Amino acid sequence: MKATVVMCSYGYARWIAEAVDSVLDQDPPAGGFELVIVHRPSGDGTEEVLARYAGDQRVRVLAQSGTGLPQAANQGLAAAAGDYVMRLDADDVLLPGTLHAECGALDAHPGIGFVYGDAVYLFEDTGRRARKPLPPYDPDELASRGEFLTGATTWRRDVLESLGGFDESLPTLEGYDLSLRMLDAGVMGIHLDMPAFEYRIHGASMSDETELVRTTAEAIAARHGRVYERNANHPREYPS
Repeated sequence: MKATVVMCSYGYARWIAEAVDSVLDQDPPAGGFELVIVHRPSGDGTEEVLARYAGDQRVRVLAQSGTGLPQAANQGLAAAAGDYVMRLDADDVLLPGTLHAECGALDAHPGIGFVYGDAVYLFEDTGRRARKPLPPYDPDELASRGEFLTGATTWRRDVLESLGGFDESLPTLEGYDLSLRMLDAGVMGIHLDMPAFEYRIHGASMSDETELVRTTAEAIAARHGRVYERNANHPREYPS
């Protein structure tokens, strides 16, 4: 199996079908792909939505064994059969061609640990979309960015496993912590100049809990001997 897309599901019945369909509509990389959904019930009817995919052999739905987003992500990682692993939030959309392109980049660059593209911000209240181009990969820029948006990033599974996966003690920003640990370990990445996914901006997102995000980010940076910063490429510096 070439790739596994891990999707963590809690309270996103309104959007999850669009997210799942965006994965299943991808051009498959050589070796194929699967979608692993780690689901924790919230009473919003997500189970009925996911039941539509019961006959698709590419889809596996797992009951979350614990709580919290980092734990769900680690559960999905442990279940992944793919050599490469992508995380996509259940309220986001994977844009056409992304999975094939990112797997191809990892195939072409064996010394690279992860690959990512640009986000297209979808503002739920107005329907406006705006792409946010990112610069070529630079570890210093990444470290000074603040957070690193994990949507539609594809990693080599063995890199994630060697780093111990996501920190389950964190309430949020587990991807930021992972990014700093990757940089500390010398793992290199590559940026693809392409729109990779739609990042949905809405009031139900954990990223909107600004005080929790800020205090968690500062604590994560401090544990790595850094100061939390927000340069122009920070994921919550929204494009105009």
